[in-house]
Amino acid sequence: MTLIQDSRNYGRPQDRPHVSYASAAMSAPTFDVPERKIVAVDHPYILLNLEKGLQSFGPKPNFDKLLEDSQEPQALPLWFRPGNPSSKPIVSHHAATNNILLKITVPKRTGRKRKRGSNSPFSGDPESLAAATIASQTNAVSSVARQDRPRKILRRLQDNPSQYHAEAVGMIRDSHRYRGLADFQFANTNMPFLRNVAEHLLPLDVSKLRQFKLEEGVATNTSLEIIPPPHFTDKVIGFNYNYEQNPGIIDKGLDEEGETRLINRQGRNKFSYGHFIHHDAFPAPVSPTRMDGEAQKLPESLMQQLHDAMKNRPIWTRRAIVNQVRGNYTESVIKVALQLMGYQFRGGPFRDAIVKYGIDPRHDPKYRQYQTLSFKLAKNLVGATKVPWQTIRRGQVRSYTKNQNPTSHIWDGESYSTDGKLWQICDITDPFILDIIANAPVRSECDLSESGWFQRGTWQKIKAAMKAKMIAITKDRLGSESDDPPKKGYIYNSFIASRLASYPDESDKPFTVSLEGLLRPLQDLESGRKRRRAPALKDRTTVTTTQDGSVGPEGEHGGESNQWFLERNNNDDAEAFSPDRGWEKMVGSDVEDEDAIGEDD
Repeated sequence: MTLIQDSRNYGRPQDRPHVSYASAAMSAPTFDVPERKIVAVDHPYILLNLEKGLQSFGPKPNFDKLLEDSQEPQALPLWFRPGNPSSKPIVSHHAATNNILLKITVPKRTGRKRKRGSNSPFSGDPESLAAATIASQTNAVSSVARQDRPRKILRRLQDNPSQYHAEAVGMIRDSHRYRGLADFQFANTNMPFLRNVAEHLLPLDVSKLRQFKLEEGVATNTSLEIIPPPHFTDKVIGFNYNYEQNPGIIDKGLDEEGETRLINRQGRNKFSYGHFIHHDAFPAPVSPTRMDGEAQKLPESLMQQLHDAMKNRPIWTRRAIVNQVRGNYTESVIKVALQLMGYQFRGGPFRDAIVKYGIDPRHDPKYRQYQTLSFKLAKNLVGATKVPWQTIRRGQVRSYTKNQNPTSHIWDGESYSTDGKLWQICDITDPFILDIIANAPVRSECDLSESGWFQRGTWQKIKAAMKAKMIAITKDRLGSESDDPPKKGYIYNSFIASRLASYPDESDKPFTVSLEGLLRPLQDLESGRKRRRAPALKDRTTVTTTQDGSVGPEGEHGGESNQWFLERNNNDDAEAFSPDRGWEKMVGSDVEDEDAIGEDD
């Protein structure tokens, strides 16, 4: 810290007598603080050399301006590298303080000895002690270059309880501190041009100025020198990150490798007993991760029902196995019990299915009947409709205890339940889908990422057909093969089969079956849903649909057709069919949601 003192006196005498602690036997001493103008400058360095510390303020620092009484506080620049002309200074900021500057005079060490470890006074000549005290009072200030170490000063005070003096020099009401960030510095050590400028122009010497020359011509070599910008950053205040340790993490000592073992007390370890592995992770788990805690408190009736279900069928979806349970159990109990029954895959053909421990369906094609199909189903989101959020939330929370629909995991092709998004091949009873599965070729090796034991072409057909029928069921436009004649605007199995016939079964090339072609019969429903009142002839366009499903202006197609009117200036409100209509909004954006994890998410 650098102290700047004004030589003027502000009313009180400065020659105060020294106050000794010996004169105050039991009471604390009292000091008179003189009125002096003292300004403190907190240097960011640890100053071991006072002269070099003063040079960091520049060649001609103006300390007098800090003592002036002005409405706007003055700033004092400081250079970290005063000898480098390209370095940029940092500027101090003024802070009001209420500190007292103390001057403490202690005697020097006289070389007297005492028994090691003893706190008794030193043994020696009292006259030499008095001489050392006088000599110490006449020396220069010792609070520089780390000569005022607190431990040494305290030791001297303890050794000389009646020989040190303290004096209040004055009040420090203004301080200048350096808390801003320093700018980046341009390194000019390997820059010939800048070195030439620094050597010949900056010294302001006439003889050196005459030696300054520039190379003629245009430089064509690489690594050309550029003039550095005046500033590299405008950030002068550091961002307060407030780093701190997570209070929920505790230290459990060292592990076998000598690393610190940290435990998150707020994690999900309390209900974590099973395995949730990737589709390409081997080998398959053979037992749960642990059997303590909540696993010891599960009802025996629930565990017996789940064991019986696993004996009859080694792979289940969560919804299917919960439908087999009878009794009232909480959601947390069901979650723990299912983790003790089997493990789950994060993705792949058996995604989110509960597989019995010790069984790996990726090794035997007989397990292909347990592969899962995942679909994104439409849900009411808070804010998307005018329904209160409490009602939406109550509808989205599942109940594992009432078994309102014990067959909700079955896909019959005529209706489906939205209490889950997973179906298994063995739970499909739709004759149309079963015919595709029965005639599907079997792979020699399991496709771990997508189709499992089915060919990718067949797998895409099954998913596309199921989703097309989901959309038709949602719009109440699923026709029956017994309809004679077929109803216009309805989807039939025969129509889906004719569309799927153009796609190969045994194809490992990645492709997606287009839903637009499967949903072509629904175009008249979507186009005519919001029929508006016929506007004036000059403001309307006639649109026709024909029996083959094409759409166009009036007059382009002959034959029987339906007509409706769309306002030219308000076509956005009418749901006319187009390839960009976005049928996925009805039940989801894709046939399968590859990014979602867990049936209950």
